[in-house]
Amino acid sequence: MEPFSIEEYKQTYLSEPRLNWLYEEKLFKLFVPTVFGGLELPMKEGAIRLIEVAQLQGGLGWTVNLGAGANWFSGFFKDEAAKEIFSPKNAVIAGSGFTSGTWEKEENLFKIHGAWTRCTGAKHATFFSLNARNNKEEVKTFVVPRSQIKLSKEKWPIFGLRNTSSYAIDIDQQDIPSQFTFQINGELGSHSYGVHRIPFEVFARLCMSASFIGIVQCFIDHCIDHPLNKKSLDFIETSITPEINEAERNCLDWAEKIDKSVSNDQMTEQLASEMKTSLGTNNVKLYQLVQELFLNAGLPVVEEDNIVHWAYRDVLTAVQHYMVKP
Repeated sequence: MEPFSIEEYKQTYLSEPRLNWLYEEKLFKLFVPTVFGGLELPMKEGAIRLIEVAQLQGGLGWTVNLGAGANWFSGFFKDEAAKEIFSPKNAVIAGSGFTSGTWEKEENLFKIHGAWTRCTGAKHATFFSLNARNNKEEVKTFVVPRSQIKLSKEKWPIFGLRNTSSYAIDIDQQDIPSQFTFQINGELGSHSYGVHRIPFEVFARLCMSASFIGIVQCFIDHCIDHPLNKKSLDFIETSITPEINEAERNCLDWAEKIDKSVSNDQMTEQLASEMKTSLGTNNVKLYQLVQELFLNAGLPVVEEDNIVHWAYRDVLTAVQHYMVKP
């Protein structure tokens, strides 16, 4: 893949060539069953791919992280709906974790209305996932076809990870078939596999940590390719690179451990808590090392005509996600 330019770091979307590469590599379908054209990877292999793509460019990696994470929902639909949603080559769900809309039941349809913010991948998404509640405060999760939503005119004005195409959406009294509602970690579809049995927050934290590690490595790679002062380069070699390697090893060990615990019916809240602390602690350590590097790196990290600066912004933005922290 061609290196990313500063202009691509600044723009609010991924270019068609970049997206086409993601589709060809099936990176949005890391955790989609093979019967729907997915890779059906075990958790460790999926985490490796997330680290690799984030190392190419932070926004690219974060877009794949959120898209592949949402496509993981493929394990919770009946076959007919799953085939319609996830079989297309460019299938990808964008979504919001907020519960800010409403639903009403009408025979075999749900009428959805409301607005949701921060939907990463909105420009290229084929479906959108969202939470809504009825007048009895009952919350349901839906996927809505792209044709039934309206994107906001303005992208989320975010400091870094700008090319992740994160927009707000509006849905105005749209009828959604009942097969387009699902429950996360609910009843599994007939083509689900082991990764779909992992509790969602555990799965998401593994994906977030993998992407964050790759984003930090992307920044460090730029620092090496666009040399800083010798003190900074020495600090990278002696302090940061070993910690990145340790964080990656730890993340992949946890991915393998969680996969095995689920397959052996040994997944516990204590194990999930230990993983959260372990991954989050390593992520914060990486962030703190990046900040120490920043203090000594000089002007390149603050100059907007230097790609190191934009890669640094991605690190600072990604670490703000609560699933990256302990």
